[in-house]
Amino acid sequence: MTEKNRLSRLPLLAAGAGLVAASSGALHAEISGNAGVVSQYIFRGGVEDRRTAFQGGLDYSDDSGLYAGTWFSTLDDDYEDPATNEIDLYAGYSGAAGELGYDLGLLYYYYTGDATDDSSVPEASASVSYGPVGLGVSVALDTADWTAAGDTYLSASFEQPLPDDFTLGLSAGYYLYADDTELDDGSVSTAKEQDSAFRDATVSISHPLAATGAEMSINYTVGGEDRAENDLDNHFWAGASWTF
Repeated sequence: MTEKNRLSRLPLLAAGAGLVAASSGALHAEISGNAGVVSQYIFRGGVEDRRTAFQGGLDYSDDSGLYAGTWFSTLDDDYEDPATNEIDLYAGYSGAAGELGYDLGLLYYYYTGDATDDSSVPEASASVSYGPVGLGVSVALDTADWTAAGDTYLSASFEQPLPDDFTLGLSAGYYLYADDTELDDGSVSTAKEQDSAFRDATVSISHPLAATGAEMSINYTVGGEDRAENDLDNHFWAGASWTF
């Protein structure tokens, strides 16, 4: 695979909520699911699937703030060592201190097909939110063919309701690149040509699809640069998601 260019999953696949019944005084748990389709899969400024991609996931959370889940997407098969699908596994803890929300999590990117050994990698993340504003940091915990251990992705987001049930979403990301490290086979991960760079910014407009329980969005992503100083393209893309 080429260097992975990833963008956080935007509001297209926001989790729905379904309450699992519990007796009085017992811990309440929520299980939610989502399914969606995007015209192309853009993640942190680059293309994961140039074709229509099918995506979905399941999430579990309880009153303690603990959560876990999994998320799936089809991937492009035009790479030298193609991955068939992406499967994300994650868990963490979220809560609030007054009006300040926070989240600490671990995520493992797993790829099926020929890319499994060289591309799968864990990542740690932390984020805070206050009203419509969110700030986050994600750090690669190992080296893969698209990242080096210690690569740090800084992100910011903003969401604003608009008239007629439309919602405006803004997000941006900036990378701090760690030094190159070796893969298990002795090869070097993606070359580092700069210490840091603007990575991506996205503008999204979303709206519910009547009474179907689905939501559609149109999005425009401005690409920045990767760790090798390659320019990332701009992309217009659309999607729809269902939560249950």
